[in-house]
Amino acid sequence: MTKTFKALSATALSCGMMASPLLSAETLDAQHSKVAVEPNLVPLMEALIQARKLDIDVQASEDIATSLTKDNLLLGISSRKWQDDEVAKFTHLRGYKPTELFFTADVIAIIANQDNPAKAVTLAELKDVFGCNQQLNVTRWRDSQGTELGAMVPLAIDNQLKGHGTFAKWVACDNAEFSTTNFVIDKPALLSEISAQSDAIGYSVYTDDLNDQNLLNVINNFGESYDVNKETILSGRYPLASVYYMYLDLPPNREHFNQQEEYFISLTLSDEPKPTLNQFGFISLPPEAIQRNKVRLRLTEPMIEGGYK
Repeated sequence: MTKTFKALSATALSCGMMASPLLSAETLDAQHSKVAVEPNLVPLMEALIQARKLDIDVQASEDIATSLTKDNLLLGISSRKWQDDEVAKFTHLRGYKPTELFFTADVIAIIANQDNPAKAVTLAELKDVFGCNQQLNVTRWRDSQGTELGAMVPLAIDNQLKGHGTFAKWVACDNAEFSTTNFVIDKPALLSEISAQSDAIGYSVYTDDLNDQNLLNVINNFGESYDVNKETILSGRYPLASVYYMYLDLPPNREHFNQQEEYFISLTLSDEPKPTLNQFGFISLPPEAIQRNKVRLRLTEPMIEGGYK
């Protein structure tokens, strides 16, 4: 993409960090002092910025494409890919396309007791058992043959969904609605309750430490069943996930990058931000996604034909 990227050392690439090129002009810092992110990402971005003591303001935006196109921002982070017309507007004004990279994802995992014979649950069943209704409903387990079993006992962690807007809307009740979900204080308490009750079902923000639990496949509205793993998440197939994309305004012929640009690009090239991401309920990128980002930045040649769509 640029001479700066091509000149990265083997050491910098192996650890996923950018080299530190000289700035072409002091104005780069002045021109890029803001990042636009969706509102639920503001606490995460502020923590990442504070970790490096960078002089950057975080701007909450419901429309990242418009914010990055119209305002002079460093970057924007969106929970959806830009549409063709949004890319076209940016390209018309700038003369080049925005650079799109994987950044993170927020994911909900569905957990059952280890002895539960059910292997999957539908979106409709999840909305019934965890959702809000005007009267209390009973949702029953079904085995692989469709035979009804015991009533689901729904469990969740209190106040865990601050950064997970889509799923939170399913389970947030108003004064005229009811939910049968029993809330516990933290993840150890949730896992303990699920272990103790054969018909328990729980939801939790997904992180790697849940991989030894009985995580159910989720069946989408087309009858397709997907397990929760980073491949199905980042490819958009797992139904209970939102993938976040970083969009950067990087002119193709600019050879130098300021400190802020270097730092945020480096976050997409390694698992360095994993502890901070997990702290706020988001996942780090798997090697395949990091590889795709390097290809997008022309740091390396494609290794996986087709890559993520």
